[in-house]
Amino acid sequence: MQEQGAGKRWLRSFRGPIFFWLPLCLLGTYLYLELLRKFSELAPLAPAIAEKSTDMLLYREAGEAILAGDVPYRDFFIEYPPGSLLAFVPPAFFTTNQEDFTTFFASEMALVLVATLVLTACAARILFGWWWPLPAVVFTVAALLLYPVAVTRYDALVALTLAAASALVAGVSTLGPTNTAGSAALTAAWASLGFGAAVKLVPALASAPLVLFSGSRQGLRTLKDTVQGAAWGLAVFFGVLILFYLPAFLFGGESVVGSLAYHANRGLQVESVGASVLMMLGYLEEVVFEYGAFEVLGHGVELLSSLSLPVTVLLLIVTGAVAYREYRESGFGARQFPRFAAAFVLAFLLGSKVLSPQYIIWLLPLVPLSARGVWAVLVSGLFLAICWLTTQIFPYHYGEILRLESSGTSVLLWRNILLILLWVWMLLLASESTQQPSRE
Repeated sequence: MQEQGAGKRWLRSFRGPIFFWLPLCLLGTYLYLELLRKFSELAPLAPAIAEKSTDMLLYREAGEAILAGDVPYRDFFIEYPPGSLLAFVPPAFFTTNQEDFTTFFASEMALVLVATLVLTACAARILFGWWWPLPAVVFTVAALLLYPVAVTRYDALVALTLAAASALVAGVSTLGPTNTAGSAALTAAWASLGFGAAVKLVPALASAPLVLFSGSRQGLRTLKDTVQGAAWGLAVFFGVLILFYLPAFLFGGESVVGSLAYHANRGLQVESVGASVLMMLGYLEEVVFEYGAFEVLGHGVELLSSLSLPVTVLLLIVTGAVAYREYRESGFGARQFPRFAAAFVLAFLLGSKVLSPQYIIWLLPLVPLSARGVWAVLVSGLFLAICWLTTQIFPYHYGEILRLESSGTSVLLWRNILLILLWVWMLLLASESTQQPSRE
């Protein structure tokens, strides 16, 4: 009876009264319509740059090839993980040309972002109570600020899986440590991250804070016991990941490995933190188009490219050390999960050789849930500034950046500086700003 009562309380937190669902439905409708309106104005914005982008063309070719009976990786090469293919087939099925495909795909991703907004708002309502409108509004504004890539890339699917995991973790926090519904919700959170990793590997980074949350829920404190306590969840995570990758390996073989190596062999992208530093120092000589992106050439490029992996690993270790310290000292609550998931994603972005504008979409459901009160306002302001600068980089100042002009490179440098500040802020947020809510 106690488990049933706890389960009903959790379900009620998602149903909610009309003053939660009515404004959320209006906000979601506004987000969908505004994204499509901005998308309709995007084509004439920067036609020269649009012609350089091959993403949408690759999406359509992959979708049509699958519908024609071709096997991904075996019959045609694709650089994306197998889970991403689910986003490409529906638009290809209902359209016959590139223009219609692009429009259908944009509508599809807009709907995915609306679903992500709903999950983010549900998580915020459980974690923050009446404070939930701020994360919902910040999510909406940030998504609209990122409109050039929000519905023209499939990264909204990544955001959806991270939002689902955050909402499920928030639901678990309202249940007892041995509650059956809580265990099911936690399993679903692991499955969501597994699917996200099959779509694009980055959601795997959020498994680290989920391990700590699982251990804290069981009252564990040592790292060994924590990992053992999360063994079932990790098995679910890898099970879902294998469910997507195993058929790809069986049919695609070396081509699947080639798709992974494709990204490992990429050079230093023009928007990366390393490239912006070299621009500031005046070390770059030119920008070339390779591996479907713009990469830089010049003094120090090879060095920073080779340092990318160890720097990324170091940033991830620092993030993990801070998370584990909090776990040992005060436990790891549901409010800490999105904050450290965002910190891990930011650590990856800062160290990576590639920092495409659509990668900021991954942070949409995480940063708004990372704090409450005054801290939430400050963090949200910083995040919205990053989103605004990202769109200033692409497409508004992209031509200037490709020509290595200071008017464009300064915008890029400031965006990357703010990303560094956001990562540091995620690590240093006061513990009371993410304190675990009461179960009453």
